[in-house]
Amino acid sequence: MHILLIDDSSSTRSLLRTLINSGQSVRHEISEAASGEESLQKVASGEINLPDLIIMDINMGGMSGYELCREFRAQYGNGSDMIPYIIIVTANEGVDVINQALESGANDYMPKPVNVKVLQVRLRVAERLLALAHAGGNANAAQAAANPAIAAAPGDELWVPPGTPAPEPQIVEVQVPIGDPRHLQIGAAIELADAPIVLIDASGEEPGFQILYANYAFSSTTQFDQQQLLGRSLAELEAWTPEFLKMVLSFVGRDSILSHVPLWSHTRQSVPVHLSFYPVHAEDESQRHYLIIHHF
Repeated sequence: MHILLIDDSSSTRSLLRTLINSGQSVRHEISEAASGEESLQKVASGEINLPDLIIMDINMGGMSGYELCREFRAQYGNGSDMIPYIIIVTANEGVDVINQALESGANDYMPKPVNVKVLQVRLRVAERLLALAHAGGNANAAQAAANPAIAAAPGDELWVPPGTPAPEPQIVEVQVPIGDPRHLQIGAAIELADAPIVLIDASGEEPGFQILYANYAFSSTTQFDQQQLLGRSLAELEAWTPEFLKMVLSFVGRDSILSHVPLWSHTRQSVPVHLSFYPVHAEDESQRHYLIIHHF
């Protein structure tokens, strides 16, 4: 992925360059510009190619991050709000600042000082969304996010909405408004949430509570990454006590909400865990799913 860093501080650009490729087996191509004007000039002249992703500061000398977002969208967006993918970096996390950044054309934001784990998560989400956008255009990307059965070339790593098994490649028609960004936002919100979240299969009389999806926050609390968690039993991973398991089964059997229940599991003795179970209703009533949120 080609990433363009735009910041009037050379030390900040140097830090971001280091953090972006920290611990990565596949290194990103990185370009730099010290101002909005310089970045536009370099892209327009062909000195650097149009990047896949831009990370820019809001407060810079000359053109602000807001103005630069609008200019990139006007010159290169072709009505798109996906390519290039733009992440604003700001020391002010106020709602007004974030709203103005998103309204200017940014896709995401990161607070200062930049946390390497947060940065890596943002980059993974951006990479998957860009893969969808490149595969079928941004309207198709929004549709694909709403319906994970959109096709991909063999071997492509595509972003899939939380709780959805990996689909077989196929093309389907979906009834969603063209360009509706809500599906992307909902999926990204769960993936980037600070609270550990999993979706489990609770089918059958004696469900195994297999994990169908785990967000990054959940994987960071275990020794497994997100892919390794798929198919594992949440009950075994958390070492639920027989008493707790019996209580969960009584609620799952009634398809009921089980909210904010404290759990002292065998694996988290030092940290009290509160779990909230929310039933997810699908068209196939034989398949019962639960979304579980952990509160520490």
